[in-house]
Amino acid sequence: MHNLRRHTSLIPIAGLVILLIAGVAILNLWLLVNLYESTARSSSTLSAIQYGLLVTRNLEQQPFFSKSSIGKEDAEQFGQVVDALQMVDPGLEYVSVSERGAIVYHKQARLAPELGKSTGSTANRPEPVSVGRKKLLIGTNMIPVITFTRTLRDAEGHTRDLQVAFRKNVFEREHAGATTAVTTMFRMSLLTLVVSFGLCLLAVIGLVRRELIWQKRQRLNEHLSFAGAMAGSIIHDFRNPMSAMRLDAQLLQHETAKGPAGRPERLLDLANRITQTIDRLDTLLGEFLVIYKPDAATRERFDLNTCVQDCIELVKHRFAKARIQVVLELSPTPLYVQGYPVQFKRALSNVLNNAEHFAPVDSTVTVQTRREHDKAIVAVTDEGPGIPRADRNRIFEIFFSRRPGGTGIGLALAKTAVENCGGAIDVETPSSGKGSRFVIRIPMRT
Repeated sequence: MHNLRRHTSLIPIAGLVILLIAGVAILNLWLLVNLYESTARSSSTLSAIQYGLLVTRNLEQQPFFSKSSIGKEDAEQFGQVVDALQMVDPGLEYVSVSERGAIVYHKQARLAPELGKSTGSTANRPEPVSVGRKKLLIGTNMIPVITFTRTLRDAEGHTRDLQVAFRKNVFEREHAGATTAVTTMFRMSLLTLVVSFGLCLLAVIGLVRRELIWQKRQRLNEHLSFAGAMAGSIIHDFRNPMSAMRLDAQLLQHETAKGPAGRPERLLDLANRITQTIDRLDTLLGEFLVIYKPDAATRERFDLNTCVQDCIELVKHRFAKARIQVVLELSPTPLYVQGYPVQFKRALSNVLNNAEHFAPVDSTVTVQTRREHDKAIVAVTDEGPGIPRADRNRIFEIFFSRRPGGTGIGLALAKTAVENCGGAIDVETPSSGKGSRFVIRIPMRT
């Protein structure tokens, strides 16, 4: 059917949406991990500085720094303190004391594989401690350290520099375990996310493919329904002319069988009637061809009164057989419009077919034409049960029908044909409150 929409494949769109969501989720995870690592690194650095300050201030309180001269016993006592500190904290690299640029004490730590934890009370001293970084060459290894330097004065005013160095990598191990755990969690979350979104993508692809298959079947069913409805309409429109032609042919055979007694004028009349019926069938075939290929038609100026008369001529025998009277009330002046006369005739025929189905026996169907301002009006009024208000906005939808056995195509085609002529079709209730009135309005052309 020509007015069916083409459905765009939703699989690429669904895939892009899922990939976009997955990308945003992965980016958020990556940002969270980086934020945690940055925060942990800053916290570790701050903790290292506070710890170095604490150790430096505790060492400066030793008697070693309160004496103006340092003896062997003082150095050994201070060395024991440093040894104890090294045992407690393997991160301690060395402790050095210098006086007037000369080193008076230096203790190098032993390399330790493990990092121990140090506890102690903090000392709130106003004296400044300089924090710096150095690289020590031990053998062939270059070891980065963090240094804490404190300048001290004894009772006689002599200055000594106390420098405590900690290996940098020992401080970094403090948050390495948590970072490793977070990184592992990130990788597991990323894997779970990828697998989940992959499964979702497969599910969406399956659902979309199922939907597309269903839509394809639905379009096929609509095409079949439309073809069936068209075939039924062709049979319906051809049946009455064919019945009339069969009757005329039988009368012609009967009159011919009389031989010389047959009336020539009667034979000529029957032959003319058969010819007119054939012409009418040919016109019907042309109308259905135009409906099948609407683009082949050209717009032209035509009179609505003439089209209405032609349609009434085609259906009057069928209405008479159904015991329905057709009352035709034409405008006294021609109603010229611009459009497709064949399509308009088909539209009006479908409206008349609808009236025939719902009009009761011995009732009247009135067809009126008139002019209202700049529009030509065609109104078809029947005395049937009427159309509920809830259905009036849907009766022109394709495949919508409340009639048993109805296809829901006739009025939809009528609406399309009228709109192609630049007009509109509506349904309303007559002033009598009984039946239905279909009103076609098309702009007039002079």
